[in-house]
Amino acid sequence: MGWSLGRRFSAGRERDRDFILGLNLKTINNILWPLFVGFVCLEFLDVYSTLIALSQGQFFMELNPIAGTLFSMKFVGFLLALTLKYLPTIPLFYLVFAGDKFETHPFEIRLVKFAALVSLVAADSLLLYIVALNNLPLLFRSFMDGLPAR
Repeated sequence: MGWSLGRRFSAGRERDRDFILGLNLKTINNILWPLFVGFVCLEFLDVYSTLIALSQGQFFMELNPIAGTLFSMKFVGFLLALTLKYLPTIPLFYLVFAGDKFETHPFEIRLVKFAALVSLVAADSLLLYIVALNNLPLLFRSFMDGLPAR
């Protein structure tokens, strides 16, 4: 006797619900803090290294077509680029700091925290790759140039 499609979906939904309800909120909250701080720091390093590269002259070319267009608009474009760069921190901030004071929604709050965990791991991984690959040599070079000579 085979399972019907509806029974399979019901079993999958129950399995997923049990997984989400089994998550420890305290542990997830302890993991989300450093991930969120890391995300904000990596965003800052990316913006800072872009500013360093832009100040080094005409040999730098922004590969992001949206950012390149905004940077060509001088100060107003720079402010718009910063706004677009830091806009994802608002929903991530909400996901990280959402709470259920009276514990009336245990499944929903765990689902939100799990979504925040997955989102921050993905965002931190991507930004770490971008900063390490493109920006770290530039940041080290600018730091070493700023040190006084012996």
